[in-house]
Amino acid sequence: MDKCINIICSACVRNKDKILMVQENKKEVENLWDLPGGKLKIDEDVKEAVIREVLEETGFKINVNSILLIQNYVTNKGVLLIIYFNGVLEDKKQLDYRKNEIKSVKWFTIEEMENLPKENIRGGDGFENIINNIKNNISYPLDILDIHNYSNKN
Repeated sequence: MDKCINIICSACVRNKDKILMVQENKKEVENLWDLPGGKLKIDEDVKEAVIREVLEETGFKINVNSILLIQNYVTNKGVLLIIYFNGVLEDKKQLDYRKNEIKSVKWFTIEEMENLPKENIRGGDGFENIINNIKNNISYPLDILDIHNYSNKN
């Protein structure tokens, strides 16, 4: 089996004191809760990816204003890099989302997130770091990514 590198772009989307989470509907991770996000496509930057993924998984349009956390995992399958952005709702109106991939979209308080059993969270081990950064308002400016687009997109 060839090893690979996957880059995941996820968002911590807040609405007052609640945070948007999704419950997975894909077989290998069915019923697990996670922040919305997904794989970076080869022709997009990370900010485009997270905005697209949140819309596809939740039906909400967002903007991103900072980075919450970056996690790096090295596994027997390869490398997994997850960039968690802080997102803000562009519009509170929820559009349709991919119900074949997402079973449920729900707003959680920090306390409700903390009380989710680890076995009900996708990537449960790293979730404590996410909650810690949310609770302590830890974030990093977007410009640490220093995103440049060198393609000839029109």
